[in-house]
Amino acid sequence: MILLIDKMKKVIPAICVVATALTISAATPDFGRMVDNLAAKIDGVKTESATLSADKAALKAEVAPADPEVEFEYLWPSSAGELNRWSAGVSQELPDFRKMAATRRVVRSIDTLDILVRSVSRTEAVYEAEQRLITLIGAHRELAMLREIHRNLDSLTVAYTRAWEKGEVNILDLNKIKIEHARASAADDEAGGKVAALTAEIIALSGGTISADDLAQLDDYPMYQLPTDGHGCSDKEGMMEGVVRRSPQARMLTAREAVLDSKIDLASKNRFPRLTLGYVHAYEDGTHFNGLSAGLSLPVFSRKSTVEAAVCEAYAEKSANEQKLNAMIAEANAACARAHTLAKLLSKMGPAVGNSNNERLLRMALDGGEITLLQYLQELSYFVEAGREYEASRLEYALILSSLARWSE
Repeated sequence: MILLIDKMKKVIPAICVVATALTISAATPDFGRMVDNLAAKIDGVKTESATLSADKAALKAEVAPADPEVEFEYLWPSSAGELNRWSAGVSQELPDFRKMAATRRVVRSIDTLDILVRSVSRTEAVYEAEQRLITLIGAHRELAMLREIHRNLDSLTVAYTRAWEKGEVNILDLNKIKIEHARASAADDEAGGKVAALTAEIIALSGGTISADDLAQLDDYPMYQLPTDGHGCSDKEGMMEGVVRRSPQARMLTAREAVLDSKIDLASKNRFPRLTLGYVHAYEDGTHFNGLSAGLSLPVFSRKSTVEAAVCEAYAEKSANEQKLNAMIAEANAACARAHTLAKLLSKMGPAVGNSNNERLLRMALDGGEITLLQYLQELSYFVEAGREYEASRLEYALILSSLARWSE
């Protein structure tokens, strides 16, 4: 019993460290490098960036000078004595400079969108990488706690088995220790399996740029500051709304709308006619003729539908973006509120959970015969569960602060 108490006095204070209300302790310096390596592999910017490049190329192709058109005509007479007639010509549609200028404006807006898409994609990739690594850190800390408890119960089981063989304790006390030992062993195995699964998943996603040895070094959470007034996450009404509206994610939505607005302007340029000029050479009745040809397109039927299609597409995009922005604000506000709740919980719970008087009082009660072994194990289990709850809150706090960081400019 004394052996268990002495060891548990070392375990619980080590895992139930007091956290401040605004910060999380620093992680290993390799955390940032691992985040970069993992984010580089899961960043999906190439797909959308290639789509935007294809859109730009298609727009440029539409306003590129039309290919010259060559025509040739040859006529045979239906009566004898008449000469054959033929004509040849080459024509070229003149560029629509108004449409070309509008297209350049669309391309510039797409370039702006592409920059924001790359920024947001990188931010989201970093966020996903941090979430996975922080989750692994939480699993490491839980496993370390459970393994220490398991080792303590290993020693206590051996001590009680020897004491029972000497007749110093009864079989019921020995069975109590064995039951707790079995529970600790199962919890240890479950936590070890969770760590192994998370480790294998991260290694696979990183493409082998992160090793199991690298991940094994992660034992504490990265340092984040809870944003305060002026930076967004306050405990007042509005919370993160201002931060989200200034975020790259919100600016990306606005850039998408700007692209579609410029496409409306481009579609409106289809109302102008297109002019075609050409040179013609004809041979009739033994005489050669040289001349010019001219053509003019009349966009009577299609121009209205083209503009309406662009307007409807822009309206649909703006409606969807408004819903997305509201959802982002709601998500960020909920995370901010939860972060403040957890910060208060950690600041209040930390000193109580890490207070070694709990174990000392339990030892005094057990040595003085005031509680039985079963009561001692129950009380000890209570403080162990409190430690696990505290660590779970620290993990949630670290995950939430990581999620709030992605809205920063």
